[in-house]
Amino acid sequence: LCTVGMAVLLGMSFDKRLLAPTVGVVIGCAIASIGEINFSLLGMVLCFASNAFRAIRGALQQKLLIGESRDKFDPCALLFWCSFPSVVVTLVGSLIFEGLTPYRRMAALDREAALGLGFAIGISCVNAAALNLANLFVTRHLGAVGAQIVAQARAVLVILGGMAFFSEPVTGLECIGFAIVLVSVAVFGGMEQASKQKETPPPQDAGASPKEISNAAGARASG
Repeated sequence: LCTVGMAVLLGMSFDKRLLAPTVGVVIGCAIASIGEINFSLLGMVLCFASNAFRAIRGALQQKLLIGESRDKFDPCALLFWCSFPSVVVTLVGSLIFEGLTPYRRMAALDREAALGLGFAIGISCVNAAALNLANLFVTRHLGAVGAQIVAQARAVLVILGGMAFFSEPVTGLECIGFAIVLVSVAVFGGMEQASKQKETPPPQDAGASPKEISNAAGARASG
């Protein structure tokens, strides 16, 4: 919902018919979270702030990828230019809250431990780059709202992973919530695909001349 509001504020179109499955995803996530033992008001506020900033980022990325500047930015180029402010913010935040402690500890590691740490950090960076690049491709094809909606389907994989590896219990109410999320995601995708097909003009006959096409269009209009 934050992404919908931000997209509208930035002047981008949003099909009102897609609002119903969007609300369905929100309701499903809310139902799935009922009964959480460790509730934190501060955590909820931070999560809402995170959603707001994520909505701003997604809406701006959509505007760059499919707006007036779409010829200047493809997903790879946009990821490249986004990486510079991300690195600056991360380094500044690390220096403010952690200081030089991580660097001192890394310098104190022996060669084998340093190589292992470097390999782990490198794999993490590759995974993050692949995830962000995939997210930009999804945003270009589905829009910021569609990308956020589809991303909610991964919650089911998270739950299944928790059940398989950590033996976490899952209640019937959580199953109902996740079922609502999956159905809403499927409905959203189907409605958006149908909307795009209506907006796409029918292909013209390659063998017809422009005059014949014009006459046919006039005949359809008069009929």
